[in-house]
Amino acid sequence: MSTVSVRKTEDYRQDTLDLAVANHFDALQIEKDLRPGMKVTIKPNLLTARRPNQAATTHPNLALAVVKWLRDRGAEDITVADSPAGPYHAANLRTVYGVSGMNILEGCARLNYDTGWKEIPCPEGFRNRCFNIINPLADADYIINIAKLKTHSLTTMSGGIKNMFGSIPGLQKPEMHYKYPGQEDFANMLLEVAGTVSPDITLIDAVEAMEGNGPNSGDRRYMGLTLASRDVFSQDYVAAGLMGIEPESVPMLKLALAKGLFSPSDICVTGDFTQNGLKPFRLPDSKKFLGFLPDFMRGPVSKAAALFLKPLPNLDEGKCIGCGKCAESCPPHIIRIADKKARIPKKGCISCFCCQEVCPAHAIEVRRSLGKSL
Repeated sequence: MSTVSVRKTEDYRQDTLDLAVANHFDALQIEKDLRPGMKVTIKPNLLTARRPNQAATTHPNLALAVVKWLRDRGAEDITVADSPAGPYHAANLRTVYGVSGMNILEGCARLNYDTGWKEIPCPEGFRNRCFNIINPLADADYIINIAKLKTHSLTTMSGGIKNMFGSIPGLQKPEMHYKYPGQEDFANMLLEVAGTVSPDITLIDAVEAMEGNGPNSGDRRYMGLTLASRDVFSQDYVAAGLMGIEPESVPMLKLALAKGLFSPSDICVTGDFTQNGLKPFRLPDSKKFLGFLPDFMRGPVSKAAALFLKPLPNLDEGKCIGCGKCAESCPPHIIRIADKKARIPKKGCISCFCCQEVCPAHAIEVRRSLGKSL
């Protein structure tokens, strides 16, 4: 039986979050896991340099609540670590910590500046032989994954499973997009990263989530919830339901179900679980183009539509600031900067939407292209 704890968490006040974390960890009996001298690594979602009120990153007060809970029970070796978009170096980490508010943890936890990684072998039976995993996660005795609940232009939703993709260092993540351009292959890679790193517990920050063109360019959506579970797959299944998203429309969950990684009938939800009054999340533009068709037509039409209605990034030149982050993160390296503006050709685009994900000016949106790519 997989327990998923859902708690009403009305705001980001520290006392509210302290109580929520205590209730979650009590329901999951986390205190029994702790032992003297263990290395604990907290893995938040630090996608890029975004302020807490933009709902793109894990709220720092939730991370602080976890750190306080651990320290109250004798844990001393606590590291906060993630690999945000862009180069994995100390200057980028320092910027992201500062803008996201994670620097409030200094003094009670270690903010990671170790930018090395280790090759970690995958469990037997995985398609991948190994993954490069950032040192703080590779060396941890205990991993606490703190995701941010969001819609996602490529994977439909971003929760606990997708958050573990931040275990891959820096610009090696776009390489993974290029290596696995197909939706199922990319979803399998995400499942295998999560299975290799294997977080001991996952929390989801859904006090304020994101809908629309997530994970970076969407709109804030108040939910007033936090979730926690030892089983990241069951937890994302429950989270998808709370978002009003059909779980099998999420590539990772569809594949996890097919692989038998979890069973909906074995999920026990405890706490304040309710879907009453929760309006379905608005999906990313990249997921909408077949929405007007009846279900029985979507399969036959989707293959033909893929040739003519391929989702592609579209630049709003008026918003573009020419920073080059899109070019830096483009897996096939087709984006260039000319005359202080990004140039995004259709030819060669794999529709991974990494450019949209990292754009600080929200200058990239998804559109459909009629006819073949130019």
